[in-house]
Amino acid sequence: MKNRNMWFIFFSSPAVLFGAAETAYAAPALEEVFVTAEKRVESLQDVPISIVAFNQAALENLGISDIKDLAAQVPNVQIGEFTGSSTTVRLFIRGVGQGDVQVTQDPSVALYMDGVYIGSSVGTAFETADLERIEVLRGPQGTLYGRNATGGAINIITREADPSGLRIKQIFNVGNLGLFRSTSLINVPIMGVAAVKLAYTSYDRDGWVDNIGNGDNFAIEDRETFTTDFHWDIGDTQALNYRYSQNSIKDTSRLSQALAFDPNAPLASLIVFQNPQVDANGIPVEATDKRLDKATAFDEQQKGDVQIHAHTLNYEWQFNEMMTFKSITGYRDVNAFTQNSQVPTASLLGIYSITNGLPDTSFNQFTQEFQLLGDSDTINWVGGLFYYEDESEETNNGNSSGSEAIPAGVLIDYTSTKNKSLAAFGQMTWTPPHLGGSWHFTFGARYSDDNRKAFRDNNRISYGFGGVPNGIPSFQANYDKDFSKFNPAFTVDYDLNDFSNVYAKVVTAYKSGGTSQRSTSLINFQRGFDEEDLTSYEVGYKGDLADSRVRVNAAVFYMQYDGYQQSVSTGNTPGERDFVNIDSADIYGLEFDLSVAVTERLIGSFNYGYLNSSFGPNLISYLGLDANALDGLSLRTDELTDDLALAPSHSATVSLDYTRSVSYGVFSANINSQYQSKTNSGIINPTGYLDTRTLLGATTSLSEIELGSGYGYLKVMLWGKNLTDEEYTIGSIRQGAFDDLGFIGGVATFGDPRTYGIALEYEFL
Repeated sequence: MKNRNMWFIFFSSPAVLFGAAETAYAAPALEEVFVTAEKRVESLQDVPISIVAFNQAALENLGISDIKDLAAQVPNVQIGEFTGSSTTVRLFIRGVGQGDVQVTQDPSVALYMDGVYIGSSVGTAFETADLERIEVLRGPQGTLYGRNATGGAINIITREADPSGLRIKQIFNVGNLGLFRSTSLINVPIMGVAAVKLAYTSYDRDGWVDNIGNGDNFAIEDRETFTTDFHWDIGDTQALNYRYSQNSIKDTSRLSQALAFDPNAPLASLIVFQNPQVDANGIPVEATDKRLDKATAFDEQQKGDVQIHAHTLNYEWQFNEMMTFKSITGYRDVNAFTQNSQVPTASLLGIYSITNGLPDTSFNQFTQEFQLLGDSDTINWVGGLFYYEDESEETNNGNSSGSEAIPAGVLIDYTSTKNKSLAAFGQMTWTPPHLGGSWHFTFGARYSDDNRKAFRDNNRISYGFGGVPNGIPSFQANYDKDFSKFNPAFTVDYDLNDFSNVYAKVVTAYKSGGTSQRSTSLINFQRGFDEEDLTSYEVGYKGDLADSRVRVNAAVFYMQYDGYQQSVSTGNTPGERDFVNIDSADIYGLEFDLSVAVTERLIGSFNYGYLNSSFGPNLISYLGLDANALDGLSLRTDELTDDLALAPSHSATVSLDYTRSVSYGVFSANINSQYQSKTNSGIINPTGYLDTRTLLGATTSLSEIELGSGYGYLKVMLWGKNLTDEEYTIGSIRQGAFDDLGFIGGVATFGDPRTYGIALEYEFL
């Protein structure tokens, strides 16, 4: 406890001391935030969406450089890696997300990078240099963001190349766990109308769980990012921006450790642990609910190799003051080798890890979106066409089913996909002048047409626990289905005055159906699963009060699922799974965001989210115990959990920012805390849980240190995350097959321990 208090005092005392000394009250006001949530630049306070936005300063204060760093920063939003795969990210908003990551199934939260939709969760843990803003849109975004935005959308916006002047930036960041990050950036103007920007980031961090066995340590992070941007202002009415990015990610997976082990359980002798030691009762050290800092891998731990190439071309032409045309073109290519290990320190019969997948994934996508935006005194509108296609292949050469020994060169599991989507969308906001200009009515709609194709070659001999063949035959199968949907939306908002408004909205969204690449049944693979639909009802308030010193945004909502998609075990091992549609699931909750300019220099914020989710009929009732419902159904008497996965009832963040000018620069300090209540990690009992957690972070910086006239500026920042070194889980699995045998009571992945460091930044403008 003494150690924790030391870190708290070290980082927070500067802000507290300077804050206590502050007596001036020189008309403080909160900065206006602009977003592009509705495809046009607007004030955040004017957009009738529950939205949280982070500008460049906030991203630096919170140490956010990739999508996973947003985890726990936004209430009612869950961002975490897929268990056993450090570079695959799962996104959940308001309890809506992708429970099982497969190339044959789409995410439920739309992720956008500079306006381009990212269609695969594989490789989304990439670093990003020179971020300008991140926007998190909570709730269904079925009109402007499409078929895979039932949970919401996240927009990542990078800073464009700037024709106005030369800019050079260099950042060095060092910290514990051997962390070293270097970012180099140069922006070169061309004749005042164009510019080229080059950026390179190299990032390394040691694994914080030592592997005493073969291979690398667990949780190594090794990444490189290169980007080039070209911006051209074509006269006064046109602009073109091209961006190319290349990402290399060579992380190792985090340790997934057993939380319980009963050596006296039936067939427990099948489990063999590789351990440096056992406790007084002979129980392996892996079987503990405490975060381990060392373990002995049974298999050799390997670094992944994820290579991403992405091209973005944005073109904008403003015909006149009332109408603008936009074209957004994107191409993305991902080639990924990863080691997906669950309980990598244990094996069945001493042969292989319980689950040790070695998937090779290739994924490429092309997107094209056209937008036409119009503005007048009474009507603002946007209409557009969206086209998307992707292709993927995934080969799993690892041990993905029980304890089978894999002869060299034998193909276990191959899946390929081809998907296409075409959509037309429109949204119009009408402000009737005869109602005084205070009422705004928004009508939106989107029509989507999707085709999904998949092929699976299940060319393997599958074994159950104990090395006994389970009788599942090899097969080759094709899946080919079309889906289409019309999604309307309606919003009405009313300006209470010039600084506050209320709104009410009804929004619909849908996610297309698909099939399961883990299916061991030809019938199930060909049948697949249906689309899911979500209808959301929301009422909100947005207001800048007390001369813009206080900002209050609040929303209450109710959402109803139809055909909720969920992965369930249908084979003899946990990895053999199919998707089913569950009717129905209900979610209601609220979000409350408060910012206060306490003084001109001190700003505090409090954000809170509440969720209450439940299912209708349980899964067994839904399936009706019909033997024809799913081929190979092995759910026995399992029931659904009371609430949805990764939907904590309570989540909150608190932040305090202090800034003041000093004789040699600008002093800033931030202290922040994120709280999340306990939540289950799956929907089928027995399930794992993510325990309650409270994480403390802080930064202290001195910036704008002038190095003589015309020589640029320096910034020095101390930073720390999880300063109290709390032990918390980011993934937890309770597999029914394990519980039947009684020897493993759960598998968990822990989040990072305390990290801290110092950053030195030089910038020439």
